Amino acid sequence: MKLLTFDSSSHYCSVALKNKGNISYIKKFTLNHTDIIFMIKNILSKNYLLLSDINYIACSIGPGSFTGIRIAINISQGFYIGLNIPIIGISTLKILAEHARQNTNNKNFVTIIQANKKNLYWGKYIFYKKKWYLKNKELYISNELALKKLYQLNKIWKIVGVLNNFILYKKIKRIKDLNLYKPSAIDMLPLAIQSIKDKKNDSFKKIFPNYLNKIIK
Repeated sequence: MKLLTFDSSSHYCSVALKNKGNISYIKKFTLNHTDIIFMIKNILSKNYLLLSDINYIACSIGPGSFTGIRIAINISQGFYIGLNIPIIGISTLKILAEHARQNTNNKNFVTIIQANKKNLYWGKYIFYKKKWYLKNKELYISNELALKKLYQLNKIWKIVGVLNNFILYKKIKRIKDLNLYKPSAIDMLPLAIQSIKDKKNDSFKKIFPNYLNKIIK
């Protein structure tokens, strides 16, 4: 199986390719999310593959950069329409949980992404019997509510995510340990493979942005 994944939900864009037993990966900091197109072309060229050789494509659907998410989804939909390549959309918060799972001994994660100075994206993911489960639903919440919810967490939960607010970072660190990660295409590979195992090909035709734009205070 040849699986292509890419993430442009932040300024750290990345592309990964699984070609049978081999994995290739490239990443780049860029202010132009359309660079992801050239990154995809680059990784295919390095592996002597055409886009038509790819069996499945997965992209991050957010939350994250509005522009980056739209670009990734439009590219994916274009590949499906033009080449009939099945496409998979993966939550950025879930990608962060997978990265944390591979780098810690934990299986219960609260993933957060800073949306702006006052608000966060929030998700609680549990890895059980080799599968991910979302507890309740992903949320768009105020910093104040996030801090309250963190106070209420028991010890099994590990906090991971993307945070640029140093004051908020210090507040969270006083409550619970916090590891900062960036979403990455290479962490999408096992998530996409699991989706392929769980679903029929007919379901991989359309994906939608995960904006989480209804604020909960």
